[in-house]
Amino acid sequence: MNTTKNWQQLLTAAGLQVSAEPPSSDLSICPLDYQSMIQVEGADSENFLQGQLSCDLREVVRDGSRLAAHCNPKGSMISLMRVIKVADVFCLRLNCQSVATALSTLNKYIMFSKAQASDLQQWFGFGIQGSAADSLLQQHFLQLPATTDQVIASSDKFLIKVPGDRYELWLKPEQAESWLTDNIVAANLVSSEHWLKQEILSAIPDIYPQSSCSYLPQMCNLQALGGVSFNKGCYTGQEIVTRLHFRGKLNKHLLTAKLNFDNADNSIFIGCDIDSADRAKIAKVLQCVTIKNETFVQLVINVKYAAEALLSETGLALQTLPNPYDLDPSLFVRKD
Repeated sequence: MNTTKNWQQLLTAAGLQVSAEPPSSDLSICPLDYQSMIQVEGADSENFLQGQLSCDLREVVRDGSRLAAHCNPKGSMISLMRVIKVADVFCLRLNCQSVATALSTLNKYIMFSKAQASDLQQWFGFGIQGSAADSLLQQHFLQLPATTDQVIASSDKFLIKVPGDRYELWLKPEQAESWLTDNIVAANLVSSEHWLKQEILSAIPDIYPQSSCSYLPQMCNLQALGGVSFNKGCYTGQEIVTRLHFRGKLNKHLLTAKLNFDNADNSIFIGCDIDSADRAKIAKVLQCVTIKNETFVQLVINVKYAAEALLSETGLALQTLPNPYDLDPSLFVRKD
């Protein structure tokens, strides 16, 4: 996988440093140094992934990408990823901490398929956002993806439009080196923390080892992001996930919040509890990032308490933020 050392070598070779300053609203380019790739290839790769992941691979082939969960037989998410169709292979983009577990889990099931899963080491990702993003990318691509999840790909680069009017650009090493020679790119490099902040504000979940096998996909709003298909047929954990959708009542969902707090004491971390004034442990932190004196947090919260004022375990108040998409209210009503 691409380690911090790989990124340091790439940036050092280009004579560049990532700025610690806040990004411009016009343009920011974030090295996705906390993300990596798994590649699945072979004649049965699509059928294999269709039987393992929560998204519909036919939609991936049609549009270029989808978010997806790989669940255990109880429906809980082992890992969460973006599935991308590039030429004749599928790339699974996920956080570096989850790659080893995701790869070993896939390989438990793949042995009877004409497919192979492997750690894909030769790609570097950049998150691109801001009002000038389209203008910059049009200098490098003849066409830009027009809708969320769409991909424009070639043999050595691919561009994905992701929620929040942002883009992920993935490049092979020679292309990444060339990309960094662009003066506009070099002048707008900022920390990946700023990309993670936007992922959190866009209410896009992620699963790290600390939260693996803790949540059903709907508890992290994955169905609202096109990451769960309820009519594609069987996949690992499908029976539980689909039963909840058609016959059950969802009791947890994803919520975004922030604290005016620098988290210097590390009291907010993945898996830590969040309280209300009257009840302890009504939510757990799924993701968090601190930028200067603000900490941005994703929570998986009990629906009954989602409207209550929230507090960290040390008593700091959280400000709940609006969701950028709607959740179907019928999810929270038990079906007959």
